This record gives sequence, structure tokens and C-alpha cells, in this order.
Amino acid sequence: MLPGMTPRLPLVLDDRHLPAVELRAAQLDGELGTLGDAFLVTDSPDTAAARASSLARRVPARTILEGRSAAWVWGWTHDCASVRLCVPLTARIGSELRRSLGVREVSIEPDEVHELAGLGITSPERTLVDLARFDERDDLIALLASGIAIGGMTEEVVASALDRRPAAAGRRRARERLRAARELVERDAGAGRGARVGYPLLTR
Repeated sequence: MLPGMTPRLPLVLDDRHLPAVELRAAQLDGELGTLGDAFLVTDSPDTAAARASSLARRVPARTILEGRSAAWVWGWTHDCASVRLCVPLTARIGSELRRSLGVREVSIEPDEVHELAGLGITSPERTLVDLARFDERDDLIALLASGIAIGGMTEEVVASALDRRPAAAGRRRARERLRAARELVERDAGAGRGARVGYPLLTR
């Protein structure tokens, strides 16, 4: 048992719960595994809420996880990228915080934000569209395909999410990328790979 562990300790732990040396020792003993910025008790489910909780220390109040950070939380990729944050245009956070963390100000509706482990995170549909509009990494199509497959997003759902803001920048390019991702999903499904696509399915 972890030193000092009581039933009240959460399944996702960091140095707010136990000293770093004890966490590392427990990891070496096989009692903990790494998860994002934290540790997960061995054999505990690797859920979206657990992944969100592991990033809690880097997410200030009133900010929202977005982009690849949100994709990781939703289980679309094993790559826990650097934390990406946004805030609604109406949010009141200091300009210094916005600059230091690279926080984007965005137009976003309440139903496009989900709460997990006390953190705001862009919905799967909003995450998919944001990535399709702005992301420039070479593996983007595979990541989008993973989101579509794992999220069970139909063509209608994806089109509706994209069409919420008809005048948004990058919309045409996003549509092309999403079409390519849909084709990848269908090819993988035809080959019997289902939701595996470019990223192995995470336990959710």
C-alpha cells in the first residue's frame, strides 16, 4: 500500500497528495503509473475524467482545455501534448495570464464546454472542428479520424458542428480535412480495424 495512503486519497495523485519521493517510490514498486502530469493508481480505469484530473494543476480557473490537450483527455491519442487553453470572449482573466499561458480568446457556447474533474474542456465536436481548422501537425488526419471513430460521430454531427459558425476562418480547409478523416475511418472499418485508426483506442 502507498505510504500514508488512506481511502480518502483520489485515484489520480500528485505532490499535492503525497511527497514526490513517495510517489516515485510507489511508481517503482508498480503501485502507480504515470498519467499526464500525475500518477494513476495501478489497475484503476484510465478514463477521460482521470486524464482531465491529471492536468488540473496547469489549468487556471475559468480557462478551458482545447485542441490536442482536449483530444488526449477524450482518448483520441496517447500523446499528452503541452496544455492548450482558451477562454470565452466574455471571460475576465488577466492579460498577463493570457500571455504567459498562450490562452486564446474564442467564441464558444456553453454547450460546447463539458466539465470533467472540475475542469472545463471543449466538447468532442468542438475539439474536432478546432483541430480541423487550426492544427498543422503531419498526423492531423489520423487524429481527426480517431476522434470521429472513438466519438462515434456521424457525418451529420460533424457537419452540424462545423456549420455552427459559417463565417469562421479556416472552415473550407477544415471541411476538406474532415472529409479525408472520414475516408480514413471508413477504410479502416472496411479492413476490420474499427476505431483503432491512427491511434490505439484508450480505455475510457
